[in-house]
Amino acid sequence: MALKHTCHAQGCDKEIPPRLLMCLRHWRLVPLTLQAEVWRWFRPGQEVDKGPGYLYLVAMKKAINAVARLEGQPLLPDIYTPMRDS
Repeated sequence: MALKHTCHAQGCDKEIPPRLLMCLRHWRLVPLTLQAEVWRWFRPGQEVDKGPGYLYLVAMKKAINAVARLEGQPLLPDIYTPMRDS
């Protein structure tokens, strides 16, 4: 049995296609620049192999937090950023 995929906005349980991040109501609250960033780093098939890239996860978190701010929800914690050599 396939798992149910729901909107990633906090507190929303609307079922959506796995390739989408949020339901339309919440996606419309995401600033256009963040929407573009999410789609820039989306890799077709990542919803199937469960292997989104790091930059997609960062963009996803920014979008989720943008909606959380508007709705008075708690923000997601920072994503771990690995140290890089100079």
